Amino acid sequence: MLGELYMSSYPILYNINEIKFGKITNNREILDLFNIVFNKTFDEDILEWFAACPTGKNIWYGAFEKDEPVGLYGLLPIKISIDDIVYLGALCNNVGIIPAFQGKGLFQSLGKYALNDSNFPIVLGVPNLKSIKGHKRIGWKSYGLLELLSGSVNAKKIESVEYERFQYFGSSERKNLFVVKDFDFIKWRYSKPNTVYKQTSLKNNRYVIWKEYIGKIQILETNDFEMIFELAGTVDIWQFGGSFESEALKKRGFTSVMSNEFIVYNNNNVLIDNSVDLIEFQLGDNDVF
Repeated sequence: MLGELYMSSYPILYNINEIKFGKITNNREILDLFNIVFNKTFDEDILEWFAACPTGKNIWYGAFEKDEPVGLYGLLPIKISIDDIVYLGALCNNVGIIPAFQGKGLFQSLGKYALNDSNFPIVLGVPNLKSIKGHKRIGWKSYGLLELLSGSVNAKKIESVEYERFQYFGSSERKNLFVVKDFDFIKWRYSKPNTVYKQTSLKNNRYVIWKEYIGKIQILETNDFEMIFELAGTVDIWQFGGSFESEALKKRGFTSVMSNEFIVYNNNNVLIDNSVDLIEFQLGDNDVF
């Protein structure tokens, strides 16, 4: 029968007797869902890459109708520091429902199942506008607006290297919340198949990691945002709206071209400072697809 009553804060409009939830372990089913839900075609090597993450292989959850997967919810284990305590949390990724089941509450039900079953204490996400309401209905909270800022930089072009020669140095700036990385994580992150990442480094352990995207330099991460002014060309970088870095970039001619909310699922009642100047989350922490 169709669920006609509200469960929690969202309606159940799909047939609750024909839908079940669980993990998807068949790579072909995951790739088929990528194609149907996101209109993306990938080879199996992208799933092998997800599985090789040094902090834990990506967990793929699914909603099933008669054993046929109709929804996907990815959770990538990552280390997250909050007020100097490090948690094994997760990054929410590749979430979607096939068109025939959209708008029926299945998105929320699948998310609730995945978050409860995995039981990560903290999960981070940057959903698109279409799915933000569904995330918030099951308890995700917003901690700021991430803006993609774009501007022209006219510095002299300096040397870059590809990921085999990357170096990694943590940021010296103290933040309340950030994704914890080490060299193994960096080497994995920027070994994604069919994508070329570059690193530009200067003295004093300053560096920036970037890729070329539609003729622009797209910043994935840096331990010193002033580094971008030592590149050359049109530069895109994510920053929290209203943050010190964002305001400094706008004063130098950068403009916002898009924005998404940064959301957190807190399964451990951890106190998180909501000041955008105390949160560090870069494009490289999220752009893993």
